[in-house]
Amino acid sequence: MRGNALRMMSIVALIPLLLSGCLFGPETPEIDPPPDTTSVDSEEAGIEQAEEPLQEADESEADTEEDEAAASETQEVELYVKDSAGYVVPYSVAIPKTEGIAQKQLAYMVKGGEIEEAGALPEGFTPLLPEGTEILGLDIQDGTATVDLSKEFLNYEQSEEENILSAITWALTSWDSVDKVNLWINGDPLEEMPKGKTPSTDMTRENTAINIEVAKGVHISDSMPVTLYFLGQEGETTYFVPVTRMVPRGDNVAEVTIEQLIAGPLQSSQLNTEILDNLEVNEITVEDRTVVADFGEQLLEYGQENKVSDHAIQSIVLSLTENTGAEQVKISVNGESAVAQAAEPVSRPTKVNPIGL
Repeated sequence: MRGNALRMMSIVALIPLLLSGCLFGPETPEIDPPPDTTSVDSEEAGIEQAEEPLQEADESEADTEEDEAAASETQEVELYVKDSAGYVVPYSVAIPKTEGIAQKQLAYMVKGGEIEEAGALPEGFTPLLPEGTEILGLDIQDGTATVDLSKEFLNYEQSEEENILSAITWALTSWDSVDKVNLWINGDPLEEMPKGKTPSTDMTRENTAINIEVAKGVHISDSMPVTLYFLGQEGETTYFVPVTRMVPRGDNVAEVTIEQLIAGPLQSSQLNTEILDNLEVNEITVEDRTVVADFGEQLLEYGQENKVSDHAIQSIVLSLTENTGAEQVKISVNGESAVAQAAEPVSRPTKVNPIGL
């Protein structure tokens, strides 16, 4: 409770500073893995857990042969990096499928590391973890990921503290087996970050805001967070950006989510949307892990009787599933399943931006 309260206080304190201011490409980039490091991960990432957390792995000939065999296959992982507008965004790459893939995932998020050396990040995108950071170990037990980092991790700018924590938390919780994240430094628990005093234990998507903003006229004491997915732009490339928006407290989180999606990005932001601000909402309910959302004809693209913007559908699906915990969304227009791309319920994608830039 103390950690969550301190985290909310730190979020509120950062709000004035923060306010002053679809990756659907042809192929997923494939890059070489970083050098083998200590690795303890979960079965979700295709690994068997070690008996002791954060221990060093033995480097036997058998291990080497297994690593070589695994390297012939790749697995898509979701990195969280920063775009040129300063937003923390998911970016997917395919890396060789080996033991400790969640640990490798974090290694690719280090400045000056393997991903930058390989030139696999598009122009305008940069890693967030401080240069020189080593991922000494990663253990997943009962839904909690404990990450042991080298002391270089503490060489960060205070202005990036929240972004770094949200990047780590959201990257690791992209695995089904991870609900919360704890940080260690050289084998010792890190209760809070040293510069901004932000708690770095029991971090979840719910209590670790990403790209936080506050809706107009909202009082923090009577607010709640919802995560909305809007569109960012780098050159000719469009991608989804998750935004934690503090909004007036409401009983129906699905309705609040759609209301905020229709309201669109804040005027001060550099994000956009393809959901019209005059979109009517007929009904939204949650039934057996499915959100049923019925809209007015404004959802349909002009001149396209049964067609809806793909970006609009994905924004709706990503936002509703993120906030309700549902697995899919059934979309209809005036009570009829008239949407060509959503004749059946649309499941949340396993990766937010599933194909590399």
